[in-house]
Amino acid sequence: MRLRQLCAELGDGVTLRWRAFPLRPTLDPSATFAGTYREEAWRRCRDLARDTPVAYRMWERPDYPQWSLPALEAAKCVALQGEALFEATHLRLYRAFFEEGVNIGRPEEVVPVVREVPGLDVERFLTDYQGGVGRQPVLEEYEVAVREHGVRAIPTVVLPDGRRVVGAVPLDTYRRALDP
Repeated sequence: MRLRQLCAELGDGVTLRWRAFPLRPTLDPSATFAGTYREEAWRRCRDLARDTPVAYRMWERPDYPQWSLPALEAAKCVALQGEALFEATHLRLYRAFFEEGVNIGRPEEVVPVVREVPGLDVERFLTDYQGGVGRQPVLEEYEVAVREHGVRAIPTVVLPDGRRVVGAVPLDTYRRALDP
């Protein structure tokens, strides 16, 4: 959210390129939420995001996502239809997970969320998604992030000079990082 705000402020002065980074690139059946570091991290994110339009609601379901690959793949498939549709999908999936408790690790829950995106060619999306078109690009971006940039957490912003800003940080932190 803060990065979108920064882009709006700076206009053509900054380019934002979203890259997929699954925290768990393989299915992890042991992933749980209640009483784990994930619950504590969620609380921290909620507290840090008080100045953003996203309201983090604590995860209440017993089936915490075992991975995020299905949502990331969906976003990659939508990106084939244009940047604006990708942006809308990215934000919609983000809100579905953090505000609505949608399990983004389940394709059967991801697809209805993506279908809501205005202007999307749903049939094309479904063909691409069910055909696995988005998986390889997601995994390639993950490998590049780890190998070339040392990414281990989200969000991680890699600046043109290679410096990284890691974690949910105040907007001023991004501004300072971009100030020459």
